[in-house]
Amino acid sequence: MQGKLPPLFTLQAFEAASRLGSFSKAADELSLTPGAISRQIRQLEDWSSLTLFKRQGPKVSLTDDGAALLTRLAGPLSALHQAIYPPADAATKTLHISTLASIAKEWLLPRLASFSAAHPHIRLIIDTDYALVRPAPRVAMVAIRHGARQSTDQICETLFTDRLLAVTSPEVRSRLGTDARLWPASMMLQHLSLDPAHWLAAAGLPEDYSLQGQAYNDADVLLEAAQHSQGIALGRLSIAWRRLQAGSLVLANNTICPSSRDNLLVLREDSAALPEVQTFTTWLREQARLWQMEMDKFDSMHQVGQG
Repeated sequence: MQGKLPPLFTLQAFEAASRLGSFSKAADELSLTPGAISRQIRQLEDWSSLTLFKRQGPKVSLTDDGAALLTRLAGPLSALHQAIYPPADAATKTLHISTLASIAKEWLLPRLASFSAAHPHIRLIIDTDYALVRPAPRVAMVAIRHGARQSTDQICETLFTDRLLAVTSPEVRSRLGTDARLWPASMMLQHLSLDPAHWLAAAGLPEDYSLQGQAYNDADVLLEAAQHSQGIALGRLSIAWRRLQAGSLVLANNTICPSSRDNLLVLREDSAALPEVQTFTTWLREQARLWQMEMDKFDSMHQVGQG
């Protein structure tokens, strides 16, 4: 009878820590804490009765026993990875795109047909989620997020800085006028993760002014509420653009400010050089450049920063 195998996750933690030379980096890759990685390694050491790592402050290195175990595990772990993530057809590549639903619906999808037409051999899997999911190592993935740059082990670059503006339905603008100082605070819709301070100051509102209307955690749903005359929404131009072009939303006034957060391209270092990732990011940067030109044109038609 064969001996009982160790828990699979202890082997995954061991492989990641061996490859990265750090429990902290292994924890980041596996979305765990360094303490959890340490416990998994200790469990594997207890099971095998071997000391697998030499600890040297934040860095770790394999002992001879650890290196021997890693060599024996390389083939089985590779086979397991391929069983879960089977290689695509040689002529077809798969690219995962992680983004917000609002960015996908209002900015990415209207442009995506040109990419698919030019690169039919790249299959796109679009995951819309607020959390930035970490895929398995070397899985081709691109993330498009709206936020502040963070110090991570990932590659992060600014695609464009959006514009923040007030939008509403034609009916509400006709009823309330365009002077923000006269708008009821109860009609000011709120995005829960958006800081309105810069826009409120530019519109001439006092520092202690607070939005008291309905609140939403999704930028697209926020604009949908404004479109249905629920109030005045502070939204990003990239998300409001199609509704503004169609006339279902209008500018509530001419106050336009740069967003305090950027639209970001985020890449994993271990997959950034993959051909399908490079092909998509080259296309994406060009789309961002063209969109920047549209925003510049929009700015020139309005008194940016003026109510």
